[in-house]
Amino acid sequence: MLAVEEARNRVLEAIRPVDEVEVVPTAEAAGRYLAESPRARVGSPAFDNSAMDGYALRAADLGEAGGELPVAFTVAAGDDPRALPEGTCARIMTGAALPAGADAVVMQEKVEADEGRARFAEGPSPGANIRLAGEDIAPGAGLAGPGERVSPALISALATAGIGAVRVARRPRVLVLSTGSELRDPGEPVGPGEIYDSNRFALLAMLRQLGVEAVDGGRVPDQMEALRGALEQAAEHDMVLTSGGVSVGEFDHVKAVLGEKGEIGFWKVAIKPGKPFAFGRLGRAYFFGMPGNPVSALITYQQFVRPALIHWMGGRPAPVRINAVAGAGYQREKAGRTEFLRARLEWSGGQLAAIPLSRQGSGMIWGMSRAHAYIVVDAGSHGFRTGEAVVVEPGSEWCSFGEPQSRGEE
Repeated sequence: MLAVEEARNRVLEAIRPVDEVEVVPTAEAAGRYLAESPRARVGSPAFDNSAMDGYALRAADLGEAGGELPVAFTVAAGDDPRALPEGTCARIMTGAALPAGADAVVMQEKVEADEGRARFAEGPSPGANIRLAGEDIAPGAGLAGPGERVSPALISALATAGIGAVRVARRPRVLVLSTGSELRDPGEPVGPGEIYDSNRFALLAMLRQLGVEAVDGGRVPDQMEALRGALEQAAEHDMVLTSGGVSVGEFDHVKAVLGEKGEIGFWKVAIKPGKPFAFGRLGRAYFFGMPGNPVSALITYQQFVRPALIHWMGGRPAPVRINAVAGAGYQREKAGRTEFLRARLEWSGGQLAAIPLSRQGSGMIWGMSRAHAYIVVDAGSHGFRTGEAVVVEPGSEWCSFGEPQSRGEE
């Protein structure tokens, strides 16, 4: 079996990033991966302006002890003010352009004003409360690089810099199939031995969360011909995800059909849960075969498929790991596989504590929905005791892998 890191590296080495580019409006670019280095059309601030409501003046017109100046005019945001006459001040609003000649702003709370005159208890230093043109973004400055995911904050920066559209990598089309004659869709009646399909819906949701064009391929019964027909749809997609049918049971046909219709890159990874994971090719499509147990399917998606998708779109995937202390102990009899324990996170005694859930079975999906993170148990480790240092992968999409869930009872 391949180690987790080796399996992930082999997936990333096999996948060639897309070279097709789309131009999208900046307002619609959230979650997309840049294919360029956008440069600012204008600076930010675009002009010297006031950082607060107050009075603009020449610092030299007041001594350290302050004084009194006539108010020459008022400047609101959006105004193009005239030059400030010597020996005067101007009422100014936050964000308004600084009049030529002014070199400081005194906040209004420190000024007494009436009948067109303003009294200052102390004189300001030159540059006080002024935002200088270009101090945040210089005109022509690069704002991000190729392969960077567009965040809401970056959208704000792009818009501020006057960039109305950006070039991004094309989104992959990903087909999702569930295999199993026992599966039914939620809402349908179930008979003896039948269960509801959950993996397909979870995988589709995670793909859409990543901004991928997810295609629902439905359910496929445990029949060779049915599986052959379903996998023939792969040609029009960039990637194909299946869940179930990759183990060694009599009705687990995915590996056999993959070997027949495409090629197997590897099968089985030293991961818990999720050992029967397959990677390969179906025509031009990359193929990922995930286990049928719900927790195994989601964890293998997070460890292998999501990094592959980010790499395909030109991004730079990397697991985010942080240090914590174990809020409870965990021991296992047999080492040999890297284990991902679902855990809750708490801030306790000035430390981040990771508390493993008591039930870690690969079919216990409700507990996974309550988890905030995974405690990573190295392949050679037998576990940890309460209070020992542990390494945690946040179960959050912004921290590499999923979306943080609200805390609930286990």
